[in-house]
Amino acid sequence: MLNSFREYIEANSLCSPGDRILVTVSGGIDSVVMLDLLIASGFETGVAHCNFHLRGEESDGDAVFVKSLAQGYTAEYHGKDFQTEQVARKEQISIQMAARNLRYKWFEEIRSAYHYDLIATAHNQDDVLETFFINLSRGTGIRGLCGIPAKAGKVIRPLLFASRGKIFAYSETKDLSFREDSSNASDKYLRNKVRHQLLPMLEQQNPSFRKSLMDTIFKLFETEKMFAGEMERLKKSLMAYEGDRVSIRIPELEKLEYRKTVLYEILAEFNFGSATMEDIIQSLRGPSGKQFLSPTHRLVKDREDLILTPLMKDENRKYYLEFGMGQINDP
Repeated sequence: MLNSFREYIEANSLCSPGDRILVTVSGGIDSVVMLDLLIASGFETGVAHCNFHLRGEESDGDAVFVKSLAQGYTAEYHGKDFQTEQVARKEQISIQMAARNLRYKWFEEIRSAYHYDLIATAHNQDDVLETFFINLSRGTGIRGLCGIPAKAGKVIRPLLFASRGKIFAYSETKDLSFREDSSNASDKYLRNKVRHQLLPMLEQQNPSFRKSLMDTIFKLFETEKMFAGEMERLKKSLMAYEGDRVSIRIPELEKLEYRKTVLYEILAEFNFGSATMEDIIQSLRGPSGKQFLSPTHRLVKDREDLILTPLMKDENRKYYLEFGMGQINDP
């Protein structure tokens, strides 16, 4: 496992031997194993833990455990308490999205303030497979089927090569202690339904299913790179910007054979979901004035253009999309 970990880091150019890495640790098995592997690989690390106060005493126990874990490794500890539910209500977004926004913003603040080179999160191969099916079930473009990138800016994910089974086997070999999130056992969340029901059924039908799907996701990732280049070219011909106002030229859009896919990719950046695409496409040849709302933007069909403008703050409504991981158990 340690050799595979080092090989994956080198093959994907995730970090260099002298880098200082801020390791995000929830207390669960994935992040505990990642911390142990990074330290065993000789990296200088600090530990960051978020207490979202969503599971009462269990959340507080996680914070105590992670602080003790960091001390045991003589790693600098950074802890932060968040009133996540209050933030979600105030911003009219899901609790999952609020927690994601809070943690990544804080991780970057700590990275910058304490001069870490990178932030490591403990997403693994199972997370990639689960996210694929979650996005597929909700409707998505090719980007949503491409899995989780090994590196995005200052964030690295050095455990993406490993299944949850391999992670558990490593923790047993090293006799590592970790915390169990009680919400992981509940099928209340879509992610857990995929994890506990769908993936085992598919593996039972096809023992090589995991490898086959990972190969497919990698091909989709490579395809998306080519697709992204073509989309940038199309955007230049279709879109015009004037301050916060964005216009999409309807005559140019209608010339495209795959206009629905192109429009989806454009509007996804403004938080419009796939469910509204057919209605927007149907409006192209209709009268002017029809409006569509996303959580952040208004789209108005004019005679020759689709016009996008940001919603005013007091217009924001609970039209959020569940782009989060489905529950708060990732680092």
